[in-house]
Amino acid sequence: MNGARCVIQAGEKHTVRWDRVFWVLAGCAALAGGTGLSLATGGRSDVGLADLSGLFRGAEATLAEQTMRDIRVPRTLSAVLLGANLGVAGLLLQAVTRNNLASPGLLGINQGAALGIVLGVAAPGFAAVPLPLLATFCALTAAALTFAISGAFSGRIDAMRLILGGIAVGALGFAAVRLGYTLEDDVSRQIVRWTVGDVAGVRMDAVVRLALVAVAGGGSAFALAHRLNLMALGQAASHGLGADPRRTLAAGTGLAAILTGVSVSVAGPIAFAGLVVPHLAKSLAGPDYRRLVPLAALLGAGLMAWADALSKLWPGMAEIPVGVVVALIGAPWLLAAVLSGKGAGNAR
Repeated sequence: MNGARCVIQAGEKHTVRWDRVFWVLAGCAALAGGTGLSLATGGRSDVGLADLSGLFRGAEATLAEQTMRDIRVPRTLSAVLLGANLGVAGLLLQAVTRNNLASPGLLGINQGAALGIVLGVAAPGFAAVPLPLLATFCALTAAALTFAISGAFSGRIDAMRLILGGIAVGALGFAAVRLGYTLEDDVSRQIVRWTVGDVAGVRMDAVVRLALVAVAGGGSAFALAHRLNLMALGQAASHGLGADPRRTLAAGTGLAAILTGVSVSVAGPIAFAGLVVPHLAKSLAGPDYRRLVPLAALLGAGLMAWADALSKLWPGMAEIPVGVVVALIGAPWLLAAVLSGKGAGNAR
């Protein structure tokens, strides 16, 4: 009997393993397809994938090759890296809160980072502070406020207070952002365009910044995966197995705020990416965060690559911000999650 059980379990493990391999390969194919389509589309129809050959030609590159090198490649790479960062950030927040509705947008972290950017652009006193640093600081502050309202610092997160606290902090942050709309025309137009989330005009220095944060933040999240697995068992079990849930909460939230803050400083607040991706990753890979962290990065990158490509192929319009496309995908997903009962519950 025991031998039969072992054979069945071995067969199940083998089946699950190939199933995961299939979905990883499918995710890689989706990422490659979205990236290729994003690179191939744009305002100029005479620029195509063949112009990638001019990436390293310098001044000898043709106009089409320069367009590919200086505009399309940075834009596409930034979309891919943004998706990876936001996917991992959303996964971390859902893990430390044990709440399926937690995301940078719903917990006010996006709006806090956005407030930091507006302060850097519009307030003379903050002009000397680098925008990514200011956005990250404000994102961390917003996260701390939301978690304080939820009761996290007293040892127990109340799911309803977490969501309501995030909504309140987000509304406060966005109200301050809207003050930027009343500034002089050039500044207000820049803020309005930026607050909807867009990767048009991103340059390679921002891509390098995103890449560094993606590698460091993603690696740190993967190193935290074991503690996240223990945290999923509950506070008492996590304590008993040697992982202080308060430290895990602080580390996960801090990483999520850094990933979000730097991403928002480049492209503005892109809602729902941090909500959709973790749900999809969990449905494909199960509950183990050692698999979920890299899969969330992969799926987030693929989602944003396709969203950027679709933003340039919108019928009847030259181009729409990529944040609008992601919102059109994420808003129905949020509604479905709430109606299906997979949303908030008491976290601890």
